[in-house]
Amino acid sequence: MDALTGKLLWKLQLGTEQRNSCPLFADGKIYAPILNDPGVSAAVGAESAEGMHGALYVIAPGDTDAQVLSHTVMDGRCYGTPTAYNGRIYMQTTEKLYCFGSPTPASASFETADAATDDKWPEPGPAKALQIEPSELLQQPGDTVSFHLRELDANGLTVKDIDDPKSVQWASFIPPTAKVKAKMNASFNADGQLVAAPEKAPSAGAFEARADGLKGYMRGRVLPGLPISQDFESIVLTETTTNTVEPPTRFAYPPLPWIGARFKFDVRDKDGNKCLVKTIDNPFFQRATVFMGTPDLKNYTIEADVMSDGNKRKMSTVGVINQRYRISLKGNEQVLETTSNEELLHIAVPFHWLPNAWYRLKARVDVAADGSGVVRGKAWKKGDPEPEAWTSEVPIQHANANGCPGLFGFSPQNMRVYIDNIAVTAN
Repeated sequence: MDALTGKLLWKLQLGTEQRNSCPLFADGKIYAPILNDPGVSAAVGAESAEGMHGALYVIAPGDTDAQVLSHTVMDGRCYGTPTAYNGRIYMQTTEKLYCFGSPTPASASFETADAATDDKWPEPGPAKALQIEPSELLQQPGDTVSFHLRELDANGLTVKDIDDPKSVQWASFIPPTAKVKAKMNASFNADGQLVAAPEKAPSAGAFEARADGLKGYMRGRVLPGLPISQDFESIVLTETTTNTVEPPTRFAYPPLPWIGARFKFDVRDKDGNKCLVKTIDNPFFQRATVFMGTPDLKNYTIEADVMSDGNKRKMSTVGVINQRYRISLKGNEQVLETTSNEELLHIAVPFHWLPNAWYRLKARVDVAADGSGVVRGKAWKKGDPEPEAWTSEVPIQHANANGCPGLFGFSPQNMRVYIDNIAVTAN
C-alpha cells in the first residue's frame, strides 16, 4: 500500500493460513514467513505434508506488482518473525533455527523502510472525522480519564488538534445495530473528563463526541474489581434463536462488560433456572474463552456450577480461568486438567463425572514471595458437601503473578456446557 495515501498497489497470496507471522522489510526486500506451506507436498513428499513444514518467501516489491525471488520450505512451522542482523537473515521454526547469508558477517546494516523513501508527507485535506485518544478504556468506579482529540482528513492525516476540551460536546451513544442496548455508568464533567460513577457495578457502553460539525466515538467499561458474582436470574430473555440446529428458543446476550462471550454463550433457561449456555450453531465458536474482570487481579478464588450435555460416550469440556491458568473438567477423558500454555503446562488428574448433572468447580492460585506458586482445583457434585482436600495441586516454579478471571467451554460434538452461580473472591 502507498503509505501516504492508503491506496492498494498490489497483493500477492502466498498461503492459505490466516495466522502467519509478521513479514520483515530489509535490503529492499520483503521476507515473509508462512506458517504452513501450501506447496509442501510437492517439495517434501505427500507423506510429510501434515502441517509441520513452513516456508520463507523473499519478495521484491514493485510499484504495481511483486516478484518472488525465493521460496524455501523449512522443517517445522513458522510462528516466528525473521530477523536481520549483520547481513544475515535468521528464521526460527518449531524445529530449527535457520541462518541465511554470508559466512562472514557484513559490516553494513540493512536498509530500513524509512531510509528507502524520500517522499514528503502530504498536506492534509478537509477535516472529515474526529479521532479520540484513548478510543477504548477500562475504569474502576470513581476513576477519571482525560481525552485528546484531533481532526482527521479522509486519509487519516491530522488536520488540527483540539486543544480546548470544553469545545467538545459528549453524549452517551448506542449504535443502531447494537444487540445489547447498554450504557457506560459514567459521565463527562465540565473539563471534558469522563468520571465513572462510584457504584460498584459493572457496565459498558460508548460515547459520541462532536466538535466543529464532526463526530467521533469511544467505548469503555467500568469494572469494580472483587468480588464478582453472577447467577443470571435478573437477566430478561428478550431474544429468540433463528438457527437451524434447534427450535426457536428464548435467550439473552451475556453481560456486555464481559470479553469474548457473545455468540459463544447465551443466557437461557435450563430446567427453570437461568444460566450461561454454550452455543452450538456455529462450529467456529465451539471453543470459547470469556473474561469477566481486569487483568491486574491476583490472589483470588473462582468457583461456579458447571454441567455438560452428553452420554457415556460423548461429553464436552467446561472450566474456569484463574490468573491465566485454566482448570477444566474434560468429559471425554474424565479428568480435571490444569493448563496454561499447553506446550509447557498440561497436568490432568482422574475425576469421574456424569453428563446432565451439575458439579461445583473451584480453583485457587497462591503466589509466594519468591515468585513460585500453587494452582489448586477441586470439583464435587452439586449438593454434596465440599471436600476438604483439593482434587489437584500443581506447583509452579514461576507462577503467573496476576490475570483476569474467566470461563471456558468447548463443545466439539454439539454437547452444550452450562455455567451458573459464578463467584470470584479474594483469597
